[in-house]
Amino acid sequence: MGRCRAAKSRISAKTIVLGVALATAVIGTSHAADQILLRAREGAAAMLRGQYDRAVALYDEALGTPDVSKFVQASIYSDRGVAKWRMKKTREAIDDFNESIQLAPDNAIVYNNRGNALMDLGHPAEAIKDFDRAIALEPAYGAAFNNRGNAYASLQNYDAAFQSFRKATALLSSTAAPYNGRGRAHVERERYHAAVRDISRAIKLDPKFAAAYRNRAAANFALGHYAEAADDATQALDLEPETDKSALLMLRARSNSAQNRFREGVADFDKVLDIEPKNVAAFMERGELLAKNKRHDAAIKDFNKVLELQPKNPTAYARRGETKLYDRKADQGYIDVNIALIVKPDDPLALRVRGDIYQAQKRTENAIADYQKAVTLDPFQDEARAALERLRAPVPVDSRKPLGPPVAGWVINEKTPGRYVATNPDYRGVAIAMEMFGAGKPKILAWDKLKGAQSRIGLLRYYAGTAEGEGAFEYVAVIDTKKRSVLSIEPERWGDKAATWTWQTAALSVADPDGNISEVALQPQRTRRAPSARGRRKDGRGFRGFAQQQPQRKAPRKKRSRRRGGGQNSNPLGWLFR
Repeated sequence: MGRCRAAKSRISAKTIVLGVALATAVIGTSHAADQILLRAREGAAAMLRGQYDRAVALYDEALGTPDVSKFVQASIYSDRGVAKWRMKKTREAIDDFNESIQLAPDNAIVYNNRGNALMDLGHPAEAIKDFDRAIALEPAYGAAFNNRGNAYASLQNYDAAFQSFRKATALLSSTAAPYNGRGRAHVERERYHAAVRDISRAIKLDPKFAAAYRNRAAANFALGHYAEAADDATQALDLEPETDKSALLMLRARSNSAQNRFREGVADFDKVLDIEPKNVAAFMERGELLAKNKRHDAAIKDFNKVLELQPKNPTAYARRGETKLYDRKADQGYIDVNIALIVKPDDPLALRVRGDIYQAQKRTENAIADYQKAVTLDPFQDEARAALERLRAPVPVDSRKPLGPPVAGWVINEKTPGRYVATNPDYRGVAIAMEMFGAGKPKILAWDKLKGAQSRIGLLRYYAGTAEGEGAFEYVAVIDTKKRSVLSIEPERWGDKAATWTWQTAALSVADPDGNISEVALQPQRTRRAPSARGRRKDGRGFRGFAQQQPQRKAPRKKRSRRRGGGQNSNPLGWLFR
């Protein structure tokens, strides 16, 4: 509820205006009627000025006037309920909404407002029933869709929340709150590229939307966009300094630590520990940052504090052992890492650290055995894998069964239950988290490497699930093959609705089937040729005939410049451009 205050404010204003309008339409010309109308108008004016207690007194006076019709009473009860809601008298507000509904059961706004009040009392399931009723009475009621999305999200039903927010964005396309809600649902479903797209739209609409910066900070951090995550956290803290302060400082500390911004990272961890003196994660991660920067004694103090708070924390033992190794105290580190393995046998981190200690002790065979075991237990244990490669030792074969046969070297594995990652030995370091938008498991459909100005760009198209009433989803991971990074994951098709992709030399613009546009920055190349596909797929899908897009070239004097193909709006990729 707190994340859509602006939307709620608009809802309340609409309620007040409607109440006065109803009174104006119904009241006759008697003195009593004039008094009711005057008090209703004064109450509405007080509401707009934030004088809620005065508004309640005026509405009380109006309701106490004899011979008030049921229709007018319903309107005044509704508005008085909003005033009480603003005064945090939520139960009294619900009583007024109940009275209004009894007198006039077909007013969508009252159901919506009662739903908001029920949310404040912690009854989201009951609130959903009210939002459903409001929508049934007024199918284009965007605020009710948005509020229902918040209710579903509070019940952790993020798929239903997303669909409600999606409908709200269609009805309230110039309002930030639904885009932020939709982005938040994406974050909870680990669709971080989609989250950044939607939340960025919210911020563009409302640059002072603190909740949106908080949500985008989390999404950017998950994507490894650490500088952007730190900036978003700073924006959120500047706008609302006391909201989620510790969590935002922790996220910014982690972002700075990931960039090895030592002073900034330590300063933020310090601030977190000032607020939460027993925050184990802050001690652990500050210790790791200190160790990375050779502050060994300070790092060991932090790991000691973790073990004081959690005596059986294997990671703290392993990290303390690793720090002692860095401090040329390998024998002491060996003791710590063995304790870690007693606490948690077969811990990949502890095995990797012990392998490093064995190497320092020139016990190479023991080191290789630990590295191999670490990689077997955790195929994503990159440091152990790299150590084996340096030692020219056999690297264990990944025993996981991939989902389907390789496509141009790309395979999908289930990293954790329900979470899938695509990798390719030709592009080490690239791990594509497959964002799913419907039921089912992902499947690679095509891999295409571009030519010309985007020769470093690769496109991995995959099946992203099926949703009832919409059909199959297809998405595309846009990969910078030289930087070995995923630039974005963009929609290609939702059922029979296609996205529209527009390429420029240094950017890509994608309009999803709902008409929302996102921009993807590409690394510009020296050549100015437009992207082209490398051949056709054997099954006939994919790159059909196209005209190349090429910017205007400088021509010699007295000669006309030449261009190939159809110009700036031509479609170089058949299956992406429709």
